[in-house]
Amino acid sequence: MQSPSNWRLWFWHALVPLLLFGVLLLLFEPSDLDLVLSDPFYRAAAGGWIYRESWWAKALLHKGGKLLVVAMAVGMLGVLLTPRLRRWRRAALFLLLSIGLGTGGVALAKASINRHCPWDYQRYGGTVVYLPLFSEPAAAAKVGHCFPAGHASGGFSLLGSYFVYHRRCRRRAWAGLAVGLLLGSLFGFGQLARGAHFVSHNIWTAAYCWAVALVLYVVPFGGRLLDHPPAPAVSSERP
Repeated sequence: MQSPSNWRLWFWHALVPLLLFGVLLLLFEPSDLDLVLSDPFYRAAAGGWIYRESWWAKALLHKGGKLLVVAMAVGMLGVLLTPRLRRWRRAALFLLLSIGLGTGGVALAKASINRHCPWDYQRYGGTVVYLPLFSEPAAAAKVGHCFPAGHASGGFSLLGSYFVYHRRCRRRAWAGLAVGLLLGSLFGFGQLARGAHFVSHNIWTAAYCWAVALVLYVVPFGGRLLDHPPAPAVSSERP
């Protein structure tokens, strides 16, 4: 069994994602790619963000997505409290912490970092002059609380599902990764269509949630999330 600190784990799960993240930053930050991807969802003649109040973006992906993540967290808590599921307790605690630290950290960052939603910018009917992510906001502008992407963090926090089976079943591990990427991307797309976030906001959120899961997996859990089932009792009686 491989140690969670071996170089392969850090190469494929830290260095490679970091390089991918860097490439995406180089694509988005110096360009207007965020605006290009958001423009199709805004129509001034139609009243603004055409999907802002749509049932699929607001009710299904936004409100429904929140309920889904909360239900998953409650389910993990239920596993922790069920004696018969003790083999899954470490994995449940890991996922619960991934969700809590992932969504909580993003919420804290949103409250602390002065960045605006697309619908706040003059380009999209708001009052704030658009500036790239790393540019200093205008002193007279109202404070923004839209970075990183809070709603997408609920889906991306489930990227930790990958590590549950990382050392046991590669196919299930990839399935867990796909679930986190799919839900985070869906939630992020819904907010993109509503004018609540740019694509780059979601990329930062995904990177943060992945980092949280990786650090949790390696440091407090030591790469062990599933306990082995107890061995069956061996009878001493002869047949």
